[in-house]
Amino acid sequence: MDDISYRIIVDDAARDKAPLAALCGRVFGTFDPGYLDRLTDVADPVLVQALHGDALIGFKLGYRRGATLFYSWLGGVDPDWRRRGIAEQLAIMQHDRLMALGYATVETRTRANNNAMIILNLRSGFEVRGFEIDAAGNPVVTQRKRLAGPA
Repeated sequence: MDDISYRIIVDDAARDKAPLAALCGRVFGTFDPGYLDRLTDVADPVLVQALHGDALIGFKLGYRRGATLFYSWLGGVDPDWRRRGIAEQLAIMQHDRLMALGYATVETRTRANNNAMIILNLRSGFEVRGFEIDAAGNPVVTQRKRLAGPA
């Protein structure tokens, strides 16, 4: 599929903000690179990248939030590369790696107006677990998926 390759980066190597900052600007329109400073303090980050040649065109990034809970924090696909199944493949690879690492559950929060992400998550087995208004006044949906172990 368009010569797209994927790779998984774990632990300290997943903390490198430089490759993500420019792509986040394209994915989110406006993006404060300082938002990535959180990577300094998170536990056990896991980054899944989609690449076309050496160019980063998509990613999914998260970190440990509990003994068996992983928080899928940030991700997206370059607008020029959307609608090719890249986001779905990133999620599949992330969840497979999380199961191999012993996680039982993955959780994510998505702005309520991000219908594409909410629908992708629902089709991938997530359930809606909550709704809130964040500090900036944005409605946010929390979704959770069981990866392994008893329900």
